[in-house]
Amino acid sequence: MSSRIAFLLLCLSWAAIYLPALGEAELRGEEVRRILPAQGMLESNDWIVPRIAGEVYANKPPLINWAVAAMFTLTGSDSEFSARLVSSLAMLALALAAWLLLRKSIGEDRSLLLALVILTTLTLISKGRLIEIEAIFTALFGIACFLWIRLWTDGRSPWLIWTLPYLFLGLGCLVKGPVHLLFWVPFLIGTLRTARKLRTLFHPAHLAGLLLMVLVVSPWVILNIRAVGTGDASVGNWAEELAIRGDLSRMEWDRWLTNPFKILGSFLPWTVPLFFVLSQRWKGQLPFESDRRLDAVIAGGLIATATGYALICLLPGGVPRYLMPVFPLSALVTVELFFRIPEAARLRYERLAKGLNRALFVLLLAAPSLMMGLRGEKPEGLRVAFVIAGFVTLVLVALLCQTLWKSKSSLFHASLLIAAGSISLLPTIQDFQGEGDLFRKAANEVESIAPPGSRIVYYADEVFRNRFTRQLRLLYYTREPSSAIGENGILPKDATLFIGLPEAEAAMRAKLVGRSVDGETTMEVRRVPLLVLRLAPTT
Repeated sequence: MSSRIAFLLLCLSWAAIYLPALGEAELRGEEVRRILPAQGMLESNDWIVPRIAGEVYANKPPLINWAVAAMFTLTGSDSEFSARLVSSLAMLALALAAWLLLRKSIGEDRSLLLALVILTTLTLISKGRLIEIEAIFTALFGIACFLWIRLWTDGRSPWLIWTLPYLFLGLGCLVKGPVHLLFWVPFLIGTLRTARKLRTLFHPAHLAGLLLMVLVVSPWVILNIRAVGTGDASVGNWAEELAIRGDLSRMEWDRWLTNPFKILGSFLPWTVPLFFVLSQRWKGQLPFESDRRLDAVIAGGLIATATGYALICLLPGGVPRYLMPVFPLSALVTVELFFRIPEAARLRYERLAKGLNRALFVLLLAAPSLMMGLRGEKPEGLRVAFVIAGFVTLVLVALLCQTLWKSKSSLFHASLLIAAGSISLLPTIQDFQGEGDLFRKAANEVESIAPPGSRIVYYADEVFRNRFTRQLRLLYYTREPSSAIGENGILPKDATLFIGLPEAEAAMRAKLVGRSVDGETTMEVRRVPLLVLRLAPTT
């Protein structure tokens, strides 16, 4: 397959998975905490201190907020689509890096397959269609790994090998802190120990790389601490967030006991071929040669995957998504070892996988229509268009796999089927995720009780900001003129509705300097009552 066709196939697969109905679903999870600080940065032009409702938000470093704000500026919109496009583009960058950087090491076809495997890993799809930290963090770590592999296997200068990847690791620190080192260090040690070059870890260039990583993140850390006045309200806050994950007193035993199985499920559908190649490795069919650098890299990837898996399983506050950064290495191990399996064993697997791919084709073909029927509502025209487009693309890809690409592996066929089926499946399946349009409707209800042209102000105190993440979505969905203030905020003079938690009523009334209340009521949003104060016009 030529490079042009490979590039086109890769981009089309990405678009089929990560773009359909990307901005249609309401905000989920922690998305609102990525968007609100970005909006605040654009309004205040303060790019150092992330804020929600004007108050410092120090739970995470700011790179994701910078990226979202930049995308809002580029697109001229602060929509869900614009915000989520950041994560989607991060997945594309990771896939392209896998293909471009490893073509020389593992070959054109395998590097393309590696990129497709990354794009079609279920957890990466899920996070790549949300504006969440994990997608960007995984992309930066994966690019750092692939860049290091390319430079090291090519035998480049140590000053390149040990510096360029640390630029991306430094950017990773600006996304989630230095937790990726828990995967990076085992990968390096496993690779270099297998190659019998462990002493190169102590090369001066490696020290320079570590210093470069620190230099990438330290200017923001210094400026942020200086701006907020104390490290506890800056770096100390997200360092504490990380420390909480190891707190035994916060352990949820039911989640912790099921984590080993959930983590395996998060790498689907590639968990199956990964276990197959590991079984062949266990039987001694796939020995590593210490004088081959690619063999050492695969050994390092295995060690990083195994170490990360054990760590997340043992961590009291561990959740499956914490292992996402190592998935690019896991994908590399799966793809490269699959083609090293003795032919007889691989053909047996291919026969089994061929039947599984047929079942996958039928499932992807039938599921979107079935889910639209279960929803019980007349489908919108756009949703029907996605289903038809997915149906046609899926049939076309299946025909190509049976003719033009018949000699390709079952992994290649499965990845393309998943990409084609995603066009119709993902837009329909999101109707059963999240909470529908609950907060959009709640915001409309708030707007309906406000006089025309009046300003709605939310009182988002510390309790509101930290305990009611879902309700924070009201701050996003209530359109202009609206705003939010925290403990240190001043109520705008043109405010006519003041909304907050009932337990914060005393603090809210303390903000009403020279203002009187015409009436009050309560509304409930997802079983959480909110106090609504109707303010008399200022004279």
